[in-house]
Amino acid sequence: MLSDKLLSLLGALSKPERNRLRKFVHSPYLNEQTELCRLFDMLDVALRKSGNKVLDLDKPSLWQALYPELPYDDLHLRRLLSDLTQLTQRFLVLELRQQEHLSEALDLQRALERFDLPKHLAAAERHIERLIEEYPGKSTDYYYAQYRKHWNIFTRSSKQVAAPSFPEKLANADFHLECFYLTQKLKIYIDWLLYRGFRVSEHDIPVMAGFWDYLNDPRFDSVPLIRIFQKIIASFLEMDDEAHFEQWLRLLEEHGNQLTRSDLRECIFIAQNYCALKINQGHTNYYYRYFDLVKDMVERDLLVENGQIPEAVFKNFITVSLGAGQYEWTEQFIRQYADYLPARIRENARTFNLAYVYFYQKSYERVIECLRDVEYSDVVYALGAKSILLRTYYEMGEHLALDSLIDSFRAFLMRNKVISKNLKREYLNFIHLVKRLATLAPSDKKTLAQLRQRVSETSYTMPKNWLLKKLAEIENGRSR
Repeated sequence: MLSDKLLSLLGALSKPERNRLRKFVHSPYLNEQTELCRLFDMLDVALRKSGNKVLDLDKPSLWQALYPELPYDDLHLRRLLSDLTQLTQRFLVLELRQQEHLSEALDLQRALERFDLPKHLAAAERHIERLIEEYPGKSTDYYYAQYRKHWNIFTRSSKQVAAPSFPEKLANADFHLECFYLTQKLKIYIDWLLYRGFRVSEHDIPVMAGFWDYLNDPRFDSVPLIRIFQKIIASFLEMDDEAHFEQWLRLLEEHGNQLTRSDLRECIFIAQNYCALKINQGHTNYYYRYFDLVKDMVERDLLVENGQIPEAVFKNFITVSLGAGQYEWTEQFIRQYADYLPARIRENARTFNLAYVYFYQKSYERVIECLRDVEYSDVVYALGAKSILLRTYYEMGEHLALDSLIDSFRAFLMRNKVISKNLKREYLNFIHLVKRLATLAPSDKKTLAQLRQRVSETSYTMPKNWLLKKLAEIENGRSR
């Protein structure tokens, strides 16, 4: 049986990519081993017949097809497979390289400097200037490309003793190298801050003495990423000073058109992360700030990346939009963007989140219509759907349906082998609390106090705020 390393690599390529790979493998300049051409063709045909699934190919049979007159040599066949794997990886690098036109042009600039071809070099450098002018934003890659361009010019000039612009060329190379380093350093520091906010880290990201003051040099006012990253870092280090966040958003508004799509998207995601932290600290007004950022992403067409929306992003947007009271907008958002979710969870996510909207709208009949007869393939959505349905029956006063669902929900939790013990414990506790709420009398002050204490100790993984609201209603004598 063949190792699946090569087969999985070939199978991951699309048909057009594998067609280009065939030309690559068959090129005498790139590959002088004719055996690799035959080996690739055999594997390519086999993969096409199997629908790109990794096959259990027999090594002796493959050898027989390659060398019908030679005895089987496992070592030689393994070397061929390894060579074809490396050749395929070289192809992937070349494919990526051909998409990076600016980097390719900078390499041409260096290559031409080896020859006395001033006209060719001048044309290449004009092309580099055009590519830099057309670059989609001032990212770290932009500053690194600027550095490479100026450094190439400087190294060529340094060989000419009487070059009058020697210091200027050196200063340009130095400035753009600094811009690249500082933006990349700040980006790494932000990633570390975000990681530290959720997990304990034994590692620190050190900065040299005077680093933060050095960033205030007026030369860097023309580098929007440095100024934006400064405010992002200040916002997370001084969470109580909300002025940093306001300045961060103002800089994004002023300079967003100077950033790459990727950098702008990342800066808005980080701003949403900041809002989530503030919400968790009890600042519920940040639901509205978060929602404005969600709308901003939608209006700037930043939400869909490579034809998909990550499930976690979609789910967070729904939660925040509902928290901001934007029910109709949320329903429209689900209908418009659910098709961009991964296929395996798409329908589960669509029906669950629509039911979630209807629950917030108190359209309980529509919640039941959405959830009652749906079989969820994903256990997370199955749990969420049962939780919403449980609260819906409670709100409607459907005690028989509520009791029946409590029993079936408990049985589902007990027999399911995928759900962790901790999560089972939390859901069983939630079921118990809903059951107690449904039978609790407003006059039973002692039990009410005990129940409130137990709810206050409940994880926010469960609908804790809903439980507290229902307790308050019972205490105030309102009917269930």
